[in-house]
Amino acid sequence: MSVERGVAIAIGFMMICVSIYYYFSKKPVTIYNNSNPPKINQITNIRSYNHATSRLMLIYGMVFIFEGLMIHGKLICFFLVILTVMPGIVIVIAIYESVILKKYLK
Repeated sequence: MSVERGVAIAIGFMMICVSIYYYFSKKPVTIYNNSNPPKINQITNIRSYNHATSRLMLIYGMVFIFEGLMIHGKLICFFLVILTVMPGIVIVIAIYESVILKKYLK
């Protein structure tokens, strides 16, 4: 296995670990690591909010694992991982802001 494929799979497993933590968290979570999550009294259903955020991160991690397992060309895998990280996080942020926060914030 090439380093590029290994890195893609490692990133995917890290995202899945974050997803598991989000799923079982009792307090509200956020995808941003430099800002505070919404306060408990700002969210309508904390458990559903955390589960939705967890599913979003799970899907994002599965994309990386899929790339690492299915793409065998080193250069193609490298560029796909870069393209998944940069525009991918923008898509994740857009889904989080426009779907999850709109649905669960009071």
